[in-house]
Amino acid sequence: MSIVSELEERGTQFYRLYAFTPDESDPPEEYGAHLSLFREDEKTPAEGTPALLKSEDESAYVATLPLLDVLSPLTHGVEWQERENGSLWELAHAPQLPDPVSLPAAYGLEQGSTGLWMISHDGRMVLTEKNLAFLNTHGMAWVDSYEANGERYPISPMLTYGGRVLESLSRSGVELRDQPIYLVNSTTSDSVENVGNGRQQ
Repeated sequence: MSIVSELEERGTQFYRLYAFTPDESDPPEEYGAHLSLFREDEKTPAEGTPALLKSEDESAYVATLPLLDVLSPLTHGVEWQERENGSLWELAHAPQLPDPVSLPAAYGLEQGSTGLWMISHDGRMVLTEKNLAFLNTHGMAWVDSYEANGERYPISPMLTYGGRVLESLSRSGVELRDQPIYLVNSTTSDSVENVGNGRQQ
């Protein structure tokens, strides 16, 4: 399932007017991203290959041991549990970002029956300096709330990866289902390019 499909499945509405793709001038310490992952029934990793996947029912994140070797020096406070068959490891714990992710332009807010919120916005998602420092320390963290119009709204948690982790995943050849959805600092958010009014994210 792509990140677009996953968000739509959750009933989360996004109207993506802005897009950010890092280049060599963007330090990895200044951004993070949500990743769209293949399910384990869609991709069978070759032996000895780093791979990061969703479980078949999409309720869990799973990884191969070579991927854990890649992540180990870059992640702290993140725990993986070996499955019974021993071929994949399942994410058992990741920390939560200390601050909500800020949405500079939120257009619609709707609270679901679970109490969690669905928010449409223009595609810009901003990490506070505290969040960036936390993500650079821990490598991976859950986003469990958005800040919009000065208010905090709990959302269905989404896993976010720091820029250095993203670079390592790319260098290791980890395959993604779709392009990452980036979260940036406020300076970058103010300068990202407008890409139109299509309902993409």
